[in-house]
Amino acid sequence: MSNESVPSRQSAIEAGEALLEILRTHIDLVAGGTGSDDEAEEVDRRLWEAVGEYGDALDDLYDEAEEPDEASGADELTFTVRTRYDYTVSDEKALLSRAGGIGALVGELLQKAGKPLPAFEIDALETGSGLVTVHLNDEPLTADDFEAAEEPTDLLLVAPNETLTFVLDEPVYESRAEAEAAAKKD
Repeated sequence: MSNESVPSRQSAIEAGEALLEILRTHIDLVAGGTGSDDEAEEVDRRLWEAVGEYGDALDDLYDEAEEPDEASGADELTFTVRTRYDYTVSDEKALLSRAGGIGALVGELLQKAGKPLPAFEIDALETGSGLVTVHLNDEPLTADDFEAAEEPTDLLLVAPNETLTFVLDEPVYESRAEAEAAAKKD
């Protein structure tokens, strides 16, 4: 069977070639180091767009079904709650005298309080793994920032002008044996 006889195969080939072309442009821009920030952002946006189009074309070619949505009756409904609260230190001397830095202080406060999100400790929910990070940054994050951002999910990452000072990882294990094995790795 020739490549031309299957339209979805031809679409995948064309999307792959377009991806290669924009990838080459991206690599040349990075290697040259001469592009403007706007040009780099535009090429980066086009690259990720091409990756998505190629992935969609491959899904069409191999008849891969879309991910099931909540209504399709999946075994378990799982969701993630991400929170961010920004705090301004009003008395740095008093605050830092209590602990060995902001990260240590947050760890101490979380340990005293128990669960970071006690509102979700209800019978209908089984608490999964948790992760708390503390970042030193220049300004608070607002809901408007998400509306204005080109890639809103990037706002949840450590920004270049931030310093990651503390990470609390609270994994949930299926069994005691699994928890013990994870403890041995640490």
